[in-house]
Amino acid sequence: MALFLMGVAAFVIFAIRPGGFEGQVGWFICLFPGAVVGLPLSERAYQTIRSLEPIALWAPTLGISFLWYFVASYVVIKCWRFVSRVLFN
Repeated sequence: MALFLMGVAAFVIFAIRPGGFEGQVGWFICLFPGAVVGLPLSERAYQTIRSLEPIALWAPTLGISFLWYFVASYVVIKCWRFVSRVLFN
């Protein structure tokens, strides 16, 4: 589920490209919440070792976003199971 949500977010940002350049920044931060935490981490890594720029940018952003969507999926699934157990049993 987390991979699906991350794929949807990537499709919206890189294929649909809503809102032009300025809107793209807002969508990037909304759909890839790892960017909020990952980009400052990657900036610090880039300042330390400049040859790691591509890895330092995308690894924390995608990794933290994946964890975010994994936790969100887990919570939704647990809530759905609880509600269905209460309502249908």
